[in-house]
Amino acid sequence: MAQRPAAAEFLDLLEPIRNSVYRYAARMAWGDDHASDIVQEAVMTAWREFGRFEANTNFKAWMFRILINTIYRLNKRVARHGGPQLDEVHHDLHATMEREEAWSSLMEQPERLREMLDDRLVASLDRLGTDERQCLLLRMLEGFSYKEISAVLDIPMGTAMSHVHRARLKLREELAALAVENGLLRESA
Repeated sequence: MAQRPAAAEFLDLLEPIRNSVYRYAARMAWGDDHASDIVQEAVMTAWREFGRFEANTNFKAWMFRILINTIYRLNKRVARHGGPQLDEVHHDLHATMEREEAWSSLMEQPERLREMLDDRLVASLDRLGTDERQCLLLRMLEGFSYKEISAVLDIPMGTAMSHVHRARLKLREELAALAVENGLLRESA
């Protein structure tokens, strides 16, 4: 039986995850204009390294590992040339606790959440630390398990779980504040 050409096999594996790769690159790059360049560079790197890919293993995790390394390289290059710096967000535990009631109310009426989604939510994602945002996007948008995130990012599984947990808490606080700000919910007394 004739063996399939490597190019056809590579493209067959890449096609189902193509949109996920681009979506992730767009969220993690410093600027949407870099996403296409990142994806192109990552795909070319994956193609050059395809001989190292072990058949019957997780191609998506392997591809995302290459993608993440490409993003790191580009972001370092942008930072050296005066690119934006990621802001660290400081969270006040007291403020978080005050918004707990607003969050609960918001989750009882999810349709109100859709009305609030705007650029400020994207900005909230951008304010997450790089590790938190990376783990959250891999988990929530791309459907990776914690074990897969651990393998892709080469971090302990517990660390991946912690990053996702902290990211969720930070976004939860931001969404509750956004709901209060828009008058959709009253802030608890």
